[in-house]
Amino acid sequence: MAKDKPHYVPLIGLDTDYVGRSPWDFYSWGHIDMGIAAFSLLSLIITISEWMWGPGNAMIDWWMIMVIVFIYALVWEFVENVILWNLGWKFEDRRDSWPNFIWDVIFVILGGAVMWLFKWLIMDLLGHLGRYFYITAGISFGVVLLGYFIGYIGYKKKK
Repeated sequence: MAKDKPHYVPLIGLDTDYVGRSPWDFYSWGHIDMGIAAFSLLSLIITISEWMWGPGNAMIDWWMIMVIVFIYALVWEFVENVILWNLGWKFEDRRDSWPNFIWDVIFVILGGAVMWLFKWLIMDLLGHLGRYFYITAGISFGVVLLGYFIGYIGYKKKK
């Protein structure tokens, strides 16, 4: 009895069979946006506490936000691949592959890391107030969300 050849999975999942199996698919844009949103919203803890009690009196440090973003990414992947899958609400009714799971977490972390870089550039390097960071965060979120919708529309046209 001959063994079956391993099934090739491309790096970019452009059609139904590869979405959730390839490291990159149109949902990857959504994971990047999750990182942008999580970092930006959690940064309000620092911004508001420093506004109320003065600079240097933040309730948490910036690196802690990235740890929380990482934990959030892991929790989301668990919810997506266990809870939503068991409820029958998962895309194509299948779990993500391990490469897709790992890359989804990496994309959430990348979204958060880019916002941390923007925070450093805007607040620390240029010395501007937080409002410019949050404007940049909103624009970044919108641009990446647009990438998601373009990917989704392209996927739907191929279906």
